[in-house]
Amino acid sequence: MPYQTNRIFHQGDGDMGNNNSAARGKAPGVNSIMWDTLTDLANLPLLPPIAIMQSGLPAVGTAVNRYGVYKSDPQGRGRRTNWSMIRFLYDGGDFARNEARDLRALHANIKGTLDDGSKYFALHPKTFRIVPDTFLDGVIRIREDVGRPLTSAQKAKLYHEEYVPLCELLGIPAKDIEPDLKSFYEYYEDLILNTMTYNDTVKYLTTRSIELPARFKYFKSAQPYADAAYKRWAYPAMKVSVIGALHPLYRERFDLPWSDHDKARYKKLCGRLNRYAKLVPRPLRYNPAALGVMLGMHGPNLVTMEELERIEVKKAEYEANKKLRAEQPAAR
Repeated sequence: MPYQTNRIFHQGDGDMGNNNSAARGKAPGVNSIMWDTLTDLANLPLLPPIAIMQSGLPAVGTAVNRYGVYKSDPQGRGRRTNWSMIRFLYDGGDFARNEARDLRALHANIKGTLDDGSKYFALHPKTFRIVPDTFLDGVIRIREDVGRPLTSAQKAKLYHEEYVPLCELLGIPAKDIEPDLKSFYEYYEDLILNTMTYNDTVKYLTTRSIELPARFKYFKSAQPYADAAYKRWAYPAMKVSVIGALHPLYRERFDLPWSDHDKARYKKLCGRLNRYAKLVPRPLRYNPAALGVMLGMHGPNLVTMEELERIEVKKAEYEANKKLRAEQPAAR
């Protein structure tokens, strides 16, 4: 059966809808499987594909590419995303509920038109739930890849006691959540095969975004040394982990390069991560943002809609000037 890439989830500008869901929902919390997996530095190299899978959804990929923060300020975007993730996973105080509210408020104004002319709205439940969807799938596959797979009982707990309440916290109506993990994977794999795309955002995140290290704001004289070290040590691991940790159906559908040699390197990398997890005590493997949140720190705020609008205006001006420069030689 051919892939039906036009099956996009979009339904007008309706309200995200179910405040009762948000009232029932709760964060997974510090004793959860999701928290333990996503805040562990031993798993850090395998986390970027979660964001990539989110961007594979046309509505997400289009919106992210439209505003372009991940290109113009990748380090800032990364910090904000990391802290936001930790805040809505954390069950202490009002961190999670406040973060869920702020995320809904930000995404309420993100809407537009896809390449096929259809409309998208970030708060449509099938679009907004891609975050917990990819978290759920990512946690299960990360644990398998690093040699610490979840039991059937743990998977059931992850789904019913962590994933479903997180969806509800983010305002996803119960009618849009599958009753069990088996049904979820039927839905999710259909989403990969018939709806997700290999769009410009995904292409950037799997290539250009991992090719260079962070740019130094200060100590610029050290940049060449950082570039050399990154090219020698970090980039090869990032390249194999970014493709290797993608859902296999997504990788296969879009024929992303993945040789037997790559598989062996990925397996070796996961083995090293597992050994690191065994040798280093858990408190020393905490994501620094998780430690900060547990100490009561809020961290950087989400980007504002005003900032996104300024970025969009600058991009429009840049494209207009680019088009003008291209037309000038022809006019002569």
